[in-house]
Amino acid sequence: MMSNTLDGTLAALREEEIRLLTDIGSTLAEMGDASQEDRQRLLDVANDLREMFFLVVIIGEFNAGKSSFINALLGDTLLPTGITPTTEAIELIHYGDLDRKPTMREDDIRVWSHPNTGAPGVALVDTPGTGSVFAKHETTAKSFLHRSDLIIFLISAKRAFAETERMYLELAKKYGKKIVLVVNQIDLLQPKEQVEVRRFIEQQASELLDMRPLMFMVSAREALNAKSNGNVVGDPGGIDAVRAHLRGVLNEAPPAQQKLLAQLDMATHLVTTAQTGIQRKADVVNIDTIKVREVQKELEQQSLGLEGQLKAARAEMDSVFEGMRQRGMNFIDTNLSFRKIGRTPKREVLQSEFQEVVIGRALRDINDATNGYINAVVDSSRLYWRSVIDRLNQLRELMEQEVTGLDSGVYAEQREALQDAIRIAESELKTYSTGKLVAEMQDIFETNSAGFTTSVLASVGGLILILLALAPAGPILGVGAAPLAFPAFIVGAPIMAVGGIYAYRYFRGVVNDTKADLHKRIDDLQKSYQASLDELTQKERNRLSQYGKQVLIPIYSRLEVLSQRYAAQQAALRAHITQLGSLRENIERAK
Repeated sequence: MMSNTLDGTLAALREEEIRLLTDIGSTLAEMGDASQEDRQRLLDVANDLREMFFLVVIIGEFNAGKSSFINALLGDTLLPTGITPTTEAIELIHYGDLDRKPTMREDDIRVWSHPNTGAPGVALVDTPGTGSVFAKHETTAKSFLHRSDLIIFLISAKRAFAETERMYLELAKKYGKKIVLVVNQIDLLQPKEQVEVRRFIEQQASELLDMRPLMFMVSAREALNAKSNGNVVGDPGGIDAVRAHLRGVLNEAPPAQQKLLAQLDMATHLVTTAQTGIQRKADVVNIDTIKVREVQKELEQQSLGLEGQLKAARAEMDSVFEGMRQRGMNFIDTNLSFRKIGRTPKREVLQSEFQEVVIGRALRDINDATNGYINAVVDSSRLYWRSVIDRLNQLRELMEQEVTGLDSGVYAEQREALQDAIRIAESELKTYSTGKLVAEMQDIFETNSAGFTTSVLASVGGLILILLALAPAGPILGVGAAPLAFPAFIVGAPIMAVGGIYAYRYFRGVVNDTKADLHKRIDDLQKSYQASLDELTQKERNRLSQYGKQVLIPIYSRLEVLSQRYAAQQAALRAHITQLGSLRENIERAK
């Protein structure tokens, strides 16, 4: 094909547009596989700008009479016609001297030359019919649509507005192309039918596509017959009206200028579409991020909830231990007093009573308090992990619904991380379902309680032995009484030696030591219980913290990376929109 050269301002603007289209293509290349086709389209039109032919592309169903219509526009039977799909390749007729022997280019475009294309720099393009039984024809036609500067969409009067026609019109609209509708073969209809067909097409275009393009009713066959018969009176076939419209379009501005503007339109539509797609991706990521943050917030709330439960449990335990202290002190004062020497019950009876009144009741209360806390922790943790699983499943469902068109590689990794998060949460849930935690804590408490009970009873037992030793077994030694038993003698000797006041002080000292020992043992048991509850609580906090750091934060980080990427892409696309607008102003001002 001969190159259509440009000089001066338009030549410089053409180079600027080629660079801009290439830059936009590079930006789209970074947006994933879904944008690769649009990138190639931009490179195609950038290459077309080097040849600078204003491409009037004729699209339509096979047997709609596209080749006949082009021949009628040319006023010459240049292209072959027939009842079968005759156009297999792209037929491009550029302005020039008549040449009836086409040449085939490397890109499978057959090139013709004719002086009646409309104006210098204008080329008519015949595409294979849409809806053809040959899939290759469909692909070839669709692959050229974006390269057009003006589309004449040819519709058969007998098959008005087929599904493939609607699809192609939607595609042309997506690319921002100027469209003219031409209804061919109206000679096959009665006048009334022609009106009905026109009204039907206008209605379909408006309702289905929100389009109201200019429409012409023609008969290419009548126009060609009139030409061949030399009977060209008026406008046989209505072709002159189409020619007049094309002349008007081409007279609005030089074809080269219009081509530059037409391809800017296409680039603008592609960038706008890309912006919409990126915004949708960003919205999905934002929703996902909110979902992850909700789970993280639940981590914090769960941790705070544990703190509140722990304080309540410790307060209840402190109350129980305080009650045990009071009962223990009262028991010692009441049952093991100096005044009761000689009337002290048997050791086994006092120990049994001490265990029942002081220890047993307290340990039951402590066991109830600790078990209540453990159960509360288990129940809330079970509910928490179930909530985590539910939320992550919602996030997974959302991601699966919205993944179409997103970066497949990145989201495959994200989905895998999400699946791991769900598995870990389910594993955590199972640890609470087994009752293992309750059993472990009960073992700890039972061991501590058993040791406490044994040691306290031993301490109280020692005090009882002292009382028993102080109790007289008969008359006082030296006044006819029987000899004291050996333990009583050991204690009784100092009493007799120094008097009753010293014996009393000695006894009170032993009692006070016993009370102090009981206080210490209660303190130790209390600290042990509290340490066990603190350890349980800390383990729960560690679970929450570890889950957040090892599972949720990586997911959130990936979402942040995606969000930043989309923000950068949106910024690049906004810059391209600005560049396209500025270039458009310069082209429109060019002469």
